[in-house]
Amino acid sequence: MKNFKFITAILALGSMVSFSSCGHLMDIEPETEYTEAAVFSDPALTHAYVNQLYNGIQHGAQEHSTDGLSDDAYFTHNYGQKAVNECSVSASALEWYSRSENPFNWEERYKAIRDCNVVIANIDNVPEDPAFSKTQMKGEAYFIRAWLYQELLKGYGGVPIVTEVFEMDDIEGMQKARNTIDEVAAQIFSDCDEAYANLPVTSDVGRVTKYVAAGLKARVALQVGSDLYADRTVNTLACNQFSGDRKAMWNLALSSAKDVIDNGPYKLLDCSTGEATERAILWNHVITVVNNSEQMFIRQFKLGSGSQNNVNKQHGPNGYHNWAGTTPTHDLVKAFEFENGTLDTKMVKIGDNQVGNPYLGREPRFYATVATDGNDYGRPRPADAQGLDPTPLGQLQAGAYELTEGGVDIDLGVTDGQFTGTWGIDTRQGPIEDWNGSYTGYYEKKLIDPTIDAQNYAQEVPWTFMRLAEMYLIAAEASVELGNLDEACNYINPVRTRLGILTCEDAMMAQGLSLNHDDLMQFIQHERRVEFAYEGFRYFDVRRWMIAPVTNAKPLSRIICFGRLKPGKTASLPYIHNEDTWEYHYEVAALNNEERRWEDKMYFAPISREEVLRNPNLEQNPGME
Repeated sequence: MKNFKFITAILALGSMVSFSSCGHLMDIEPETEYTEAAVFSDPALTHAYVNQLYNGIQHGAQEHSTDGLSDDAYFTHNYGQKAVNECSVSASALEWYSRSENPFNWEERYKAIRDCNVVIANIDNVPEDPAFSKTQMKGEAYFIRAWLYQELLKGYGGVPIVTEVFEMDDIEGMQKARNTIDEVAAQIFSDCDEAYANLPVTSDVGRVTKYVAAGLKARVALQVGSDLYADRTVNTLACNQFSGDRKAMWNLALSSAKDVIDNGPYKLLDCSTGEATERAILWNHVITVVNNSEQMFIRQFKLGSGSQNNVNKQHGPNGYHNWAGTTPTHDLVKAFEFENGTLDTKMVKIGDNQVGNPYLGREPRFYATVATDGNDYGRPRPADAQGLDPTPLGQLQAGAYELTEGGVDIDLGVTDGQFTGTWGIDTRQGPIEDWNGSYTGYYEKKLIDPTIDAQNYAQEVPWTFMRLAEMYLIAAEASVELGNLDEACNYINPVRTRLGILTCEDAMMAQGLSLNHDDLMQFIQHERRVEFAYEGFRYFDVRRWMIAPVTNAKPLSRIICFGRLKPGKTASLPYIHNEDTWEYHYEVAALNNEERRWEDKMYFAPISREEVLRNPNLEQNPGME
């Protein structure tokens, strides 16, 4: 007899989804173990079991995520990411790939797939109950299984398709070979179709719906149609090669994304009013405000209930007793356009420097994503730091500043960088938890609610799995691949003009690009990078576009910021940013904490040695033996 163990309170009140039928769940006897027969003979227990399927989807509200494995971010505390970035991983040394934060963790995703299979195998036998929709529960199980397989596909390539529920002693049955990309994609599309047919148009916040299933189908079709799976030079393993019609994939991606855009209940937020910094706040609401019109699928967090979102502490500045876990690189900073559509040409390579703020005149997404020296952070400093920064909203101190009294000797190793002064309290030389300071000179702000005392409290910012802007950019990329360049611009422009910035055509002209396939693809790649920074896309995008040998092999860059006193000015502690008193210098420098490089084996992650030993039919990804 099969038993399921779970804690009913967590399933009934878990913070990932909103439940409209919790009253029925509270009537369940307070047991923690049920037989399979008991679960699927009771609609309330079945509903609880379906609720926990959502926990099998790994969110990215973590101290470290796939962003630290890209050129957009540096992870301060390692935890195995250094090994991935230096290509020193293999089947017997998984490093970060073995961690639970990995969204395509082999063991965790297959456990979750089994749970989905259990529901799908039993759902039709559940008694009818008007309080619970069997149709919706079936759709949720199919969708979540599709989601889990798309994570595995993006991480490993072709993987074994398991749709049955094996008994523990069926060793031979479980020893499945890897299916091909074509077969895995077909399974995902089939599951998405089942989900689409069974899910409602709208539901409680955090639950998947019909158009989320369409969105997933669009995402996977675009992924499978990408260069990586058509390649036969670098991608040499047959199961990782797509042998189907790429044009059919682009058409499927376009039609599915268009279905969401035209028929779904979503709307891009209008962020076009005000100065760039004001528009940045409006755009940031797409990420930080629960249940806004652009969100399609999110993970909710509630204080004191279920798992918590501690990104505010994990990514925040050390001057607030936070950890600076994942920090922006200068490589990402220079990807953000100026308001006139141009890209930075002055502060782009190591050694470039300037006097005066290099961040003025950027487009709104920059100010919503990256915190720079002198920015108001959003809340007062903790009590032990207020004497060092008495400003009401806390000014980020990510540099060093000359003083006429009370200073120490400072040598930054750059021109004019030797003086007597003070280190900012948000640096690795500052007085507060210097081991937690940023190496890059920047802090991430997109995923953070700065009004929360992160040292002591989690935040309720949701994790966004999918939002409407992605559908527009999927449709744009598919249109480019299909040769419909004007149509592609028509899909890019709503994502840009809602920010009050230049159209695709005008920005391309400002950057010296032409309206042809290659230039427009380059522009879309840039647009995805800045629109979805820190939302978990970059790791997969650079691989499917096959630009990782460039993006992941180059040394990362950081910013050095320092203030020199203007002639006749004096200063002492506490330091407060003031452009009348200090002349601020900025220099691009190398970030040498990792020896980043690229080997083609890194297109696909290693399958653990233990998995291959358990299943001799599994073929390891090339170079990962």
